[in-house]
Amino acid sequence: MKIRSMTGTMAIVFGLAIGSAGLAAEKPTFEFVDANKDGKISKEEGAKVPGLDFAKADANKDGVLTRAEYVAAVG
Repeated sequence: MKIRSMTGTMAIVFGLAIGSAGLAAEKPTFEFVDANKDGKISKEEGAKVPGLDFAKADANKDGVLTRAEYVAAVG
């Protein structure tokens, strides 16, 4: 009985870990990152997005990300 109980507990913990990993992988929306609501993402705002390579995402090299550039970069 003790082994069965431990197996069930381990399954729950594993499921929670997998679910949490999926949430961590989600990127914040454009609206969330655009803190000052000016319709573009500055380098400072973009720095808060894990894994975002701002220089690469800034396709036209104007120093900000448009919605299209941000979506293309983070999916």
